[in-house]
Amino acid sequence: MAADAKGDHSEGATIETHPSNGTDRFLLTDDHRMLLQVRDTMYEGSWEDFIRDLEARAAGRAHVFELVPASDNMKATIVGHLRMISDMREWEAELGRLLRPNERTPAGSS
Repeated sequence: MAADAKGDHSEGATIETHPSNGTDRFLLTDDHRMLLQVRDTMYEGSWEDFIRDLEARAAGRAHVFELVPASDNMKATIVGHLRMISDMREWEAELGRLLRPNERTPAGSS
């Protein structure tokens, strides 16, 4: 996961570098938690199904769930959600487990 030590990242997520060991930790925002809850509830834990549905919604095709109401900003919001999902999938790969909406501790901490 590429990010700078300042914490710049998509949609309010924060990445901080620990000076002691140089590892990154990814802090979940409420938006991340909402996306995790939707994945687990509506898509039975499948990022692939969730992504496919968001992409269909953005393209105006049939979709299962309207996470974002139709508006001029709908596609930009969906793109932001897809970026956040990509970030969380990378974190899950690094951790070797799925993230859950009730995550309380950032990656890299006990």
